[in-house]
Amino acid sequence: MSNSNRFVDNGDGTVTDAEKGLVWTRTDSMNDLEKWVNYQDATDYARLLNEKKFAGYEDWRLPTRDELCTIYDEAYSIKDKFGKDIHISDSFAPGGGFSMIAALVPGRMRTWVFNLRTGECTQPDGLWTLSEAARAVRGIQLSGDKNKIGL
Repeated sequence: MSNSNRFVDNGDGTVTDAEKGLVWTRTDSMNDLEKWVNYQDATDYARLLNEKKFAGYEDWRLPTRDELCTIYDEAYSIKDKFGKDIHISDSFAPGGGFSMIAALVPGRMRTWVFNLRTGECTQPDGLWTLSEAARAVRGIQLSGDKNKIGL
């Protein structure tokens, strides 16, 4: 699958990753809330999307580290809140954060943070003192072969 066909703007505030079978929010918490968030704020952001049944779904969550890493590709380039390049598809909204909170590190009171400028993933101290952005994700059902998505 070519990169140009991989991420599809669904026109409802979501982006489908046809290769990985994931649906992402087109915007992140920086776009939507206009502020950085800590881990608790990030989980509240996903919970609020579920309460509102954003795009008709109520299974939004923070991505795992591995899922979050899949949206990064140096071939892509859009601008973050500060006008600097982040390496995600232009199917996502520009103007968001440059670092994203992922789910908790298994067995630890730390979360993953992924930098969309550099592709670096870290486990910083301080779940409650982090200042990042959050982007919610949900899985979708693949129907038939791997390249067809049942939406």
